[in-house]
Amino acid sequence: MSKSSSNAAVGAKPAEAAAATFRKSPHGPHHDASRETFESIAFAFVLALLFRTFVAEAFVIPTGSMAPTLFGRNKDVVCEECHYHYQVGASDELNDDGYLVRRIDDSICPNCRHQNKIRDLLAFKGDRILVNKFPYQLGEPQRWDVIVFRYPEDPQKNYIKRLVGLPGEAIKISRGDVYARKDDQGEYQILRKQNPDKQKVLQQLVYDDRYPPVDLLAKGWPERWAAMTPSANGASTDKWVSDEQSWRHDAKARSFSIESGEEKKWVRYQHLIPQRGDWTSAGETNEPHEPRPELITDFCGYNAYSGGRGPNFEDDRFWVGDLTLNCTVEITAVKGPNAELVLELVEGVRRYRCQVDVNTGTATLLRNDELSADPYLTDVVMASAPTPIRGAGKYTLTFANVDDRLCFWVNGGWLRSGLIPFGEGAEFMAPANRNPQPADLNPAGFAVSGMTANVSNLLLQRDIYYRAESVPNNDYDAHEQELSESVRIRDSLTNPAEYGDLYSRKSREATFRALSSDEFFVMGDNSPRSQDSRLWPNSRHALNRHAVPRQALLGKAFFIYWPHGVPFLNNGKGFKILNHSPYQDQMGKPYVDTYPEYVFPFYPQWWRWMRIR
Repeated sequence: MSKSSSNAAVGAKPAEAAAATFRKSPHGPHHDASRETFESIAFAFVLALLFRTFVAEAFVIPTGSMAPTLFGRNKDVVCEECHYHYQVGASDELNDDGYLVRRIDDSICPNCRHQNKIRDLLAFKGDRILVNKFPYQLGEPQRWDVIVFRYPEDPQKNYIKRLVGLPGEAIKISRGDVYARKDDQGEYQILRKQNPDKQKVLQQLVYDDRYPPVDLLAKGWPERWAAMTPSANGASTDKWVSDEQSWRHDAKARSFSIESGEEKKWVRYQHLIPQRGDWTSAGETNEPHEPRPELITDFCGYNAYSGGRGPNFEDDRFWVGDLTLNCTVEITAVKGPNAELVLELVEGVRRYRCQVDVNTGTATLLRNDELSADPYLTDVVMASAPTPIRGAGKYTLTFANVDDRLCFWVNGGWLRSGLIPFGEGAEFMAPANRNPQPADLNPAGFAVSGMTANVSNLLLQRDIYYRAESVPNNDYDAHEQELSESVRIRDSLTNPAEYGDLYSRKSREATFRALSSDEFFVMGDNSPRSQDSRLWPNSRHALNRHAVPRQALLGKAFFIYWPHGVPFLNNGKGFKILNHSPYQDQMGKPYVDTYPEYVFPFYPQWWRWMRIR
């Protein structure tokens, strides 16, 4: 049976996420003397061929342009410092023929930013997925589908991306968001995930408080979440100062507890990122330096490694204001008629709040009026809706500000969404001033009044930041690529005003002319390392070099049926079958000594068998 594959490795260009290698082949009894058996085998073969042609096909993801939705060749890492479990791309270790030619050495934990040694960790093949061909034979592709298609520049290669632009739409990428308008006319409209639950699963890590850098904290490094109160005289650059008299922090249990009066008491997040010298100091007797809070950026731990062919540790540089706050709130007593729970997210000149009346269960979405004399004292009511939060109880909460829309989930899980229906009132127009402000140095927080409560499982996430690169890499004319080369924008992340000025002066939008009636625009979830519609060359001389023709569509990716297995025995390392590469390292030694091609025995990662959203 034929095999379709692509072994494109991640290089100096962004990763080409080609779906590859159809694995299935029929097996059955074979008796030359039996005509019936022969006919049965032939019939089964025909059925399998028809199934593959018209219904579904299996593919392997070799590279990481769809991470973290889909993993290409990767390594599983447990951070030595905070013990957070994450994946890092390992496609850079292979050449275009699939042979091992280099090793990635270190990676940066996306949670605490500790540098981990990963050279000798196992590398696993990418996710194996099922692609359903049936939907596009009878119906229309839908925006945000994960699709497999033939790469327009080389139809022998199969790519997998997320469908973003539909026929007839002109596309714009600006400040991490994607916009569209019909036929190059009218105003651009932001492209939201119409299903907020899909938006929710696409959020990427900023900080998981359940995995703190214990040794660094013991050396005096401050916690990212802390009880704070508004500065009385505005002396603080972010208008918040420490408040040690309100919330009690249990560093071991990773929780905050309070017996609150009528006044709201706050816990706020600061993005305190250790530098390499801080980890060195923590390993000695020296104390780390006093950190300054930074703007949250598009840091992607999957790409943060050394030893590859592309950008490594410091590829993040762009402010992300679209955030999602997750937590568990346990209310043990309600002490009055005005008991309230408040979740807050800041983005630029706007402050967005979800305010819950704990006695009635009503949640109200509010934002400040940034045009008023004192915008932080002027609230605009956006929408209200009932929730299950009523009196004492334990509640799992998620509050998101993503793509100019607020979303709130209560007690969501595998069997129920938990999304609170606010309707169109939760959507808004972005303000004219899109630059970060001092308040973005404390971009998330929660507060309570009139209750005894405990808050734990704090998790802060961010939306995908789509980079506005618009030409093939060898032209070096891309919006943010040029920006990063012309100024040291990362150095301004502790100063929102300076960052906003640099970004406004040096950046520009990426625009793409309207697609035809049979064309689509695609992008990868791992935008910094995705060779997608933004960056294709045009050797075929197409009118729209950025378009995927309808006839190139193969199907919709719908299920991860086999992520890599987890080795066991031999202290959890399994037993190795070595990789016999014909290439040598810089010392003249073959890449074979300690680096296996396969490991056995193993058990499946059942928790990653899932529908692709």
